[in-house]
Amino acid sequence: MGGQEAHTLQRVHLTRLQLSNFRSWTDLTFDLGPGITLVSGPNAAGKSNLIEAMYMLASLRSTRAQTEGELIRWNADSPQVMRVAASALINLESVEVDIALSARSGANAGAARQRSGAPLTSKRIRVNGVARRASDALGAIRAVQFTTLDLDMLTGSSAVRRRYLDVAVGQIQRSHAANLSRYQRALAQRNALLKRIADGQAAETELQQWDELLHASATPIWEARTEAAASLAEFAAQRHLALRSPDDEAEVLTLTYAPGDAQTLRESRRRDLARGTTSVGPHRDELLIDLDGRPAANFASRAQQRVAALSMRLAEADFLSDHSADSPILLLDDVFSELDPARRVRTAEAVTEVEQVVLTTAEPLGVPFSPTELAASYDIVEGGMRPNM
Repeated sequence: MGGQEAHTLQRVHLTRLQLSNFRSWTDLTFDLGPGITLVSGPNAAGKSNLIEAMYMLASLRSTRAQTEGELIRWNADSPQVMRVAASALINLESVEVDIALSARSGANAGAARQRSGAPLTSKRIRVNGVARRASDALGAIRAVQFTTLDLDMLTGSSAVRRRYLDVAVGQIQRSHAANLSRYQRALAQRNALLKRIADGQAAETELQQWDELLHASATPIWEARTEAAASLAEFAAQRHLALRSPDDEAEVLTLTYAPGDAQTLRESRRRDLARGTTSVGPHRDELLIDLDGRPAANFASRAQQRVAALSMRLAEADFLSDHSADSPILLLDDVFSELDPARRVRTAEAVTEVEQVVLTTAEPLGVPFSPTELAASYDIVEGGMRPNM
């Protein structure tokens, strides 16, 4: 991967995953090793949930759930507690990460469940047995995941693309999450002030201090995103070129960071006052994704979009390898579907150099690995894992 020539990366892999009441999984203990692990199973067997749980060990939050209460298995016995825990080896040293969500009790929690279908939760994170805040635990295990939902990076809202940048940065720079929280608090305060001014309850001159605070909190976010976007753009272009089929023209994948410059806060004040919300800043940043100079969301086919999204995820792994001491674990959910045979082979070639890869499929015959190239292969059977080799 990118950057491996510049420094020696630590060997990192999960050795054991334990799940309790996580989505469709009631109870699972799953031993893993380095190399490529294939998990097969029909649709709705729990493959995506497995990848989600593994990635949560790195991101410390779900990438699919709108509320964390959704992660607790439906109709789990009381007290309802979800747990994702894992042991990993980083250069032969053991690291343990344990995440637990507990459904809250009480009238307010019950009302929330009636509205959303999921309970309010309390969260606990431990690293090597010691309680940690999420910002302190981030990066204890580094991972990159690819899922079928990654097409949203091209076709979804700008918030999805900002999160792509922020997740990459957050795994190597723990202060980034704190910077984002600080900015969001300042943004909320400025927006509240805009509404009070519109209602005649505050003076416009009061905006000055919030403009200064907002800009100050935005600066480190822009700096981190700018650096990350430049590296990711270079790696993504290289990965995309390597994944092309032999008969394909050499399409060029371009990522361009377009920050929502808060230098124009004063210039946007009239508009902000009229709308009652802040119209510029990091919350308006965009990452433009083009194929041969045209927006991939509008002009690329679904197959082209899928390859572009995969290139971006491989670029994320390159970025983490290039900016940290260890290589990330690669989690691939149904990565080979909708790829032509040539791109399947090239994708397989791209991931064989990674210390640990966990990939899922509903069609094991379509996976371009021979049994000797796999470290392990499992079928999901009745909520458990059965070795099939």
